[in-house]
Amino acid sequence: IAMTWVVAFNLFNLVTTYCSLPEIEAESATDTIRRLHAGYERNSNGEWDYGYQPINGLPHLDATKKLVGGPRQKPRGIPPPLTRDLSLEHISDNWRKDSAENAPLWKTIQECIAEGHFDDAIDHDSLPKPCLFSWVVNMERFLDTPKGLNNKLKPYLTSNDGWSAAKDNNKLGWVPTSGLGSKFTLEFKKVAQPVHMMTWMIMRSYGEKWEGSRLKVEAWSGEKLLASDEIVGFHNKKTSETYNIKMKVIDPES
Repeated sequence: IAMTWVVAFNLFNLVTTYCSLPEIEAESATDTIRRLHAGYERNSNGEWDYGYQPINGLPHLDATKKLVGGPRQKPRGIPPPLTRDLSLEHISDNWRKDSAENAPLWKTIQECIAEGHFDDAIDHDSLPKPCLFSWVVNMERFLDTPKGLNNKLKPYLTSNDGWSAAKDNNKLGWVPTSGLGSKFTLEFKKVAQPVHMMTWMIMRSYGEKWEGSRLKVEAWSGEKLLASDEIVGFHNKKTSETYNIKMKVIDPES
C-alpha cells in the first residue's frame, strides 16, 4: 500500500508541475500546447520556483509546507576558462566569485520585457552564424550515410570529376574515388557575412593507397585568389588519424 501511495504521489506531482509551467505561444491553430520547461524564473534572486503553482486552473493548496530537496540555486556565472593556471583546487571558488559578480546583472524575462530589452519579434534565423557552411558526419540528422552526405553537398557542388561520398570501416567522408586528377568545385553565391577562415577535417593514413597523396585547395572570390594550400594525405604512422587544417582567407585588395 505504501508503494502505491508513493507512485501515485509522484505521478500526481509530475502532472501538476507540468500544468503549472507557462505555455509557449502556439504558432498556428493546429499546434499542440507546449510548455516552457527550462530556464524560466519568476524572480531574479537565483531561486528556482519549479514545483506546484496554483495557475492555469489549478487550485490553491491548504498546506503551506514546501518539500525540501529541490533544485539548487541557478548559477549566475559561467565556468572559468580552461587555462594552464586553473586547478581543481580553485575552480569552484572562481566560479562562485564570477557568479557573485554577475548576480546584480541577472534579469528575468518579465523584467527584460518591462525594461524594453526583450523582443519576441527577433528573427533568430536571420542572425549571422559562426560558419557560412559546415558539416560533420554523424553530428547531424541524416548525415550518416553516403546518400545523406551527397544531399548535403549537392546545392553547392557546381562541378565534380571523380569525387563521391563513401563509407569505409564505418568512416564516412568525401573521397577521390577516381584517384589522381580528381577535382570538384563548391560555390556559395549568397555570402552575407565576412569569411576569415576555412577549416578542413581530413584523414591521413598509410599504405599503398595513401602513399604520396596530396590535395590542392584554392578559395576564389570572382577572379581573385584568396587562399591556396596543399594538404598531405599520408603520414609515417600505422594508424588512420583525423587532422584539423585551417586556411586563412585573405583579400589582397583589403
